[in-house]
Amino acid sequence: MSKHFYIRNKLKGPIFSIITPFNKKGKIDYLALKKYLKYLYLNGARNFYVMVYNSRLSLLTEKEILKLNIFCIEEVKRLSKNNIIICAEPYHCSSEQSIRYINYFKKKGADLVSVIFGEKFYSNEQLFNHFKFIHHKTNCYLLLHQQPIENGVSNKPSNVNYSISVLNKISKLKRFVAMKEDAKNNFYTKEICKKISKNMTIITSGGGKRQWLKAAKHGSTSWLSGVSNLNPRIAIDFYDYYKNNEKKKIRMIIESIEDPFFKIKDKYGWHLTIKAFLEINKNFKRYERSPLKELSNKEMIKIKTIFKKIKKHQSKNYFK
Repeated sequence: MSKHFYIRNKLKGPIFSIITPFNKKGKIDYLALKKYLKYLYLNGARNFYVMVYNSRLSLLTEKEILKLNIFCIEEVKRLSKNNIIICAEPYHCSSEQSIRYINYFKKKGADLVSVIFGEKFYSNEQLFNHFKFIHHKTNCYLLLHQQPIENGVSNKPSNVNYSISVLNKISKLKRFVAMKEDAKNNFYTKEICKKISKNMTIITSGGGKRQWLKAAKHGSTSWLSGVSNLNPRIAIDFYDYYKNNEKKKIRMIIESIEDPFFKIKDKYGWHLTIKAFLEINKNFKRYERSPLKELSNKEMIKIKTIFKKIKKHQSKNYFK
């Protein structure tokens, strides 16, 4: 088996995003992060993803971005050399800077690097040439973090999706092995899966396991962790149930764990809600770095109520 297909095969099922903990002063809490990575691994996580949003890269200095990625490489590989670690560049940087990040992370042991287009969109040629240039100037497997991009030509619409034709061209660049599909549009996701999944592993994001079940019918083999950041076993069990066509158990996880979590998440937002749940689950504190602000003690009362409800109705002991 070639390394390309080896990586794609390893990326099947849940991909666990790394959420960066902070201390009360807004500094990265590396001790808490080390413990959290070990907790994820001991509960079954094998694919780890430093992701631009969940890992809070937009709140970090360049020095911190480098340090955080390298720390995650070292810790994930210390837990097992067979683990997959996906590093990431920040949202905004030049093509040349992307290349420097990728080459540095590759040198330090990253299996893949996630690349994202943070500039305004002016043409399909501009978009494709950026990724083609990066591909030709690096020697690392790449993950395309695909999401709507800001329209530089007109404010109507203010954001546009990648064209399927551009995605298809990117997928044929041999070291682009995966795509984080983050457009949150079921029809668009379906078209991507149908036309691109033969070339790249499609990782759905944002719509939970219900979204992935729809995409899986058309070729998606992976999804980004959500509520299973609280315990990877939730996603691993779910994937086993999916492979064995155990529909009742699939519904149990979605309806008793994911749905109530999503309901409160829709009120407070994903990033703040998951941090609050992680605190209640005794993983690490919910502290954020400004301009993000963690949920208040008053808001936490509602979060705790939902957590207790989920814990009460789970069929397995997933939570502490």
